[in-house]
Amino acid sequence: MDIQQTQKPTVEEWVYWAEVVIDRLTDCVRVYKHPPHVDVFVADSERQQKTAMSTDLLRRIYALVDQAETPSDSITGAHIHDEQIIDGLGVLFREMLLTLPMLSSDMQMMLKSSWFKNFPNKIAQDLFFGENDDETRGIGSGHSEHGRLPEAMTQLMEREQAGDTRYPREELLRHGEPRRHDIEARQRWSEQNSGFLRMAGRVE
Repeated sequence: MDIQQTQKPTVEEWVYWAEVVIDRLTDCVRVYKHPPHVDVFVADSERQQKTAMSTDLLRRIYALVDQAETPSDSITGAHIHDEQIIDGLGVLFREMLLTLPMLSSDMQMMLKSSWFKNFPNKIAQDLFFGENDDETRGIGSGHSEHGRLPEAMTQLMEREQAGDTRYPREELLRHGEPRRHDIEARQRWSEQNSGFLRMAGRVE
């Protein structure tokens, strides 16, 4: 009897969600660094600590996404490389899931916004609900049971644990799925945010 195998997420899926996490972490770091409401008090020491913590996580995730562009001379080498990227992202995603409830709570306070509706501005809407009305790109409450990005990350990791096999890169290309990543887009992101990443851990 043939046993149907379940597929683990592709490396493209892992990197897609890593890029979403990068966007949301970048939003949070910017709010920590430049609180929009002067009447919402957060001690500088606390703000600096959380900025540094969020920036460190952001840098580590971005480093892995950046490494995912590394070319390989063989399918076997690419597969080994991809598994290393996925293993690293799995560790960082678990850390992100533990951090998200705190981030959401802080952002709700500092942006004077709920996490679920009636957002006061586009920053809050993109952060909590998601860009372009895509709820999976918003951090919501930070808890996976409330959906949005935490639920999407949890489901990705559950599929990773439950899956038997993963399409190697040659299978991805044969099935017509998109090639690995938009290198020009990643370069533009890096150029736009490199200075920000260097300075983000500092609070004036």
